[in-house]
Amino acid sequence: MCHVEHMSLFGFSNSSQMIIFAGIVCHFPEYVLRTIYHVQEGLLDPVIAVIILLVFILITAAIVFLEAGLRKIPVQYARRVVGQRVYGGQSTYIPFKINTSGVMPVILAGSVLNIPMFISAMLAERFTVFKWISEAMVPTGVLFNILEFFGIIFFSYFYTALVFNPDELAENIKKSGGFIPGIRPGKQTAAFFNYILTRIGLVGALYLGTLALMPNIFAAMINMPFYLSGTGLLIAVGVALELASQIETYLIEHRYEGFLPAGRRIRGRSAR
Repeated sequence: MCHVEHMSLFGFSNSSQMIIFAGIVCHFPEYVLRTIYHVQEGLLDPVIAVIILLVFILITAAIVFLEAGLRKIPVQYARRVVGQRVYGGQSTYIPFKINTSGVMPVILAGSVLNIPMFISAMLAERFTVFKWISEAMVPTGVLFNILEFFGIIFFSYFYTALVFNPDELAENIKKSGGFIPGIRPGKQTAAFFNYILTRIGLVGALYLGTLALMPNIFAAMINMPFYLSGTGLLIAVGVALELASQIETYLIEHRYEGFLPAGRRIRGRSAR
């Protein structure tokens, strides 16, 4: 078994995500030291350095708030009597995240834009039009940011359509004896899920597009001593939130292990 699988077996969170998270976070001290050096050498105004810090703190807070945002769809299950037992009759909900597609739309949009960037860079020496395109297709260019923004919106809906199937979800709820209050089971439930996903998907797509473009726009306005992409910040914050949730779950289980049967108690790390 490789070291990555050992990390997933004995550690917290997904091992591959933790490796990516570590690769992003390890550059943070370098960014801080580089900013301090630019301030000391007079290359960067101290007020601008404070503004950069506040902007990234606000972006991180916005990511935490929106990543935890949910739209809860209530589901009521009908009560059924089988023999002397009663099944169902309880209420639950289906959570729909605001960002249903994660960072995949940003990755796909960036990968697609790399193709015209490569072609324009090859033909820039021969044709004037491609030279203008090559100069515009940079992370701080207007054309690049516009295409990336609309590409993220497109791939957000595209990826959500691949992951979620409203018809299948509505059919599973119907087979389980559940229904959404005020909506008939079946096709109307599927149409309601499609309506919710479309509205939530728009908010999530605009959120991802703004997050991906904000560091580029900020870097074009201010001579920053470093560059941190919105995608990297989103991955770092998302993995940190997942890790914190898993640590909290582990601590709760460890605190209440006395209530579990002796054969099912969770062993501490020292006992493994």
